[in-house]
Amino acid sequence: MGDDPGGPGAPASLRRGLGGVVADRGYAIAAALAALVMVVGVGYLIWVTVGETGDAWSTFGVVGFVFGTDWVPTPVSGPAVYGALPFIYGTLMTSAIAMVLAVPAAIGIALATVVLLPRRLRGPIGGFINLLAAIPSVIFGLWGITVLVPFLRPGLDWLAEKLGWVNLFGWRPFEGPVTAGSYLVSGLVLGIMVLPIITAVVREVLLTVPREQQEAAYALGATRWEMIRSAMLPWARSGIVGASALGLGRAVGETIAIAMLLGNSPGIFDSLLGPGATLASVIALQTNEATGLQLSALTALAVVLFVLAFAVNATARVLVTRGEKPRRAGRIRGRMRRTPVPSGAEGTEAGAPAPVRAEPLPITGPGAVSPSRRLRSRVAEGLIWFSLLFGAVPLVFLMWEMLRLGLPAISWSFFTELPPLDISSYAGGISNALVGTLILMGLATLFAAPLGVLTALFIGDVARPSGWQGRIARAVGFVVDVMLGIPSIVVGLTVFLGVVVVQGHYSALAGGIALAVIMFPIVVRTADEVLRLVPNAQKEAAMALGAPKWRTTMSVVLPTALPGILTGVLLGLARASGETAPLLFTSLGNQFMSTSITEPIASIPQLIYQNTITSQTPASLQLAWGAALVLVAIILFLNLVAAFLSRRSRNLEAR
Repeated sequence: MGDDPGGPGAPASLRRGLGGVVADRGYAIAAALAALVMVVGVGYLIWVTVGETGDAWSTFGVVGFVFGTDWVPTPVSGPAVYGALPFIYGTLMTSAIAMVLAVPAAIGIALATVVLLPRRLRGPIGGFINLLAAIPSVIFGLWGITVLVPFLRPGLDWLAEKLGWVNLFGWRPFEGPVTAGSYLVSGLVLGIMVLPIITAVVREVLLTVPREQQEAAYALGATRWEMIRSAMLPWARSGIVGASALGLGRAVGETIAIAMLLGNSPGIFDSLLGPGATLASVIALQTNEATGLQLSALTALAVVLFVLAFAVNATARVLVTRGEKPRRAGRIRGRMRRTPVPSGAEGTEAGAPAPVRAEPLPITGPGAVSPSRRLRSRVAEGLIWFSLLFGAVPLVFLMWEMLRLGLPAISWSFFTELPPLDISSYAGGISNALVGTLILMGLATLFAAPLGVLTALFIGDVARPSGWQGRIARAVGFVVDVMLGIPSIVVGLTVFLGVVVVQGHYSALAGGIALAVIMFPIVVRTADEVLRLVPNAQKEAAMALGAPKWRTTMSVVLPTALPGILTGVLLGLARASGETAPLLFTSLGNQFMSTSITEPIASIPQLIYQNTITSQTPASLQLAWGAALVLVAIILFLNLVAAFLSRRSRNLEAR
């Protein structure tokens, strides 16, 4: 930023008065305190959580607990036994199924929206696929239970009948009977959920492939698929791996959809057509009623889940960062030189300049590609189109079912009345859940937005890049990055132990804190990125006119970066407003209207979960679908406003 013109060595006319110095110090202290509050708060929650695990480690040992194969909270005789291995297996199995389905489909969708589709359709269809990311997991669980499971049941029965005999070293993956909850259905839904995350990252990486490399491949006679294979995929390889790891991190921490679809039946190498359990699902289903050693064991499971998710997310960030670095074009060109050259082009030397083409060679006439190459290209492009359908069809079906089943429930009384006490009654509404959701969103924003913006200012504006201040800023940034990868169920459990247990009761305040912990790192990282885009020239001009640092920040930096900051706040709020897992044992829920932040409070995600899990009557499911429609409308509205504001922030980046 340059030297401070208002410092001690400046001319007397430009020196800041005592008020300016005090204000600058106050601004710096406020930003530093915000970062300190964040670090201390996270440290306190971690300390309380780790302290709760002591009984589990001392009773079973770390190795005995992690590799224990039994989970028996209430044995017929003898002490309770707790082992994490069945839940680790369930987590890895559902995540593996999701990755097998999602990664190829995401690559195909990204290629379709970058290469195959007409330019006018690439953005809208890509955005349409991204709508999957805006749908909360509780709605995926509702859709899976009420629509997908009945639809897939005949096919799963056929699979058990025809392949039930398969035996892989004692493991029968397709052995019946087929149950309502299964690894296969859970993995399929999980794959659909992580699909937009992987697609978005892969698409951004593919867009960085230099245009001249694609044109060079075409000039050498490559078909469109050969161009993709030789010029685009090698360039994007590390980014694809990193995107897959990011999706895996999301899959590992998924809670509510898996809890609704997989059940709570721990086992190892059970049939893929039967029930199971994951680390996140067992924490969600058992924590509310757990005490003593069981609560300690569940908290230890949360630590195991956090370590697993952290390892996956750290690996993903390293790979994505490597994927964003400039590639060596020579390696790619070397691959393109080995691309088969069609007849009529044999005389072209590898190093000679070739005419640039924007499209593949024609497939008829002189220089036509061979039938085998043409067939391979057609098959590959067909698979890419199929991948696009795989991503679009679930979204279309989900939105259709939400409209078909949810719209009949929408009326004025739906927004003004309480849920019915009789689960078979079609009367009643979601007024308490709607009010509770708005209160929780308000509390989360109140906690996360100011602290997030001040923390971002501390990292990028207050702390000097070098010296001890720079080290502290980097440490704070590291804590923020760690928070980004914490599964929501772990956040809920830590707030339960650090706030609910201390208070002695559930409350809206605890729920708001849990949502704020989820929202906070999104606000910090978005605000930090947009604050870095404010031109130094503007800040230096204000300082040269004698403005103190706090005035420069308030009058120049924040107004310029405001659209981007608001975008981050809205994106964080959209993410937090659809969360269910943290609210299960923080705000708990309430059958009646409550606006007190010190009492349990209802919310729309909890209402959907309860009406699907505890009471699956036609009336309760209709109420759940109506609530799902309202929740998606809220989240989509927040995302649309964020997208509108992000367009304004792009103008800042273009300066």
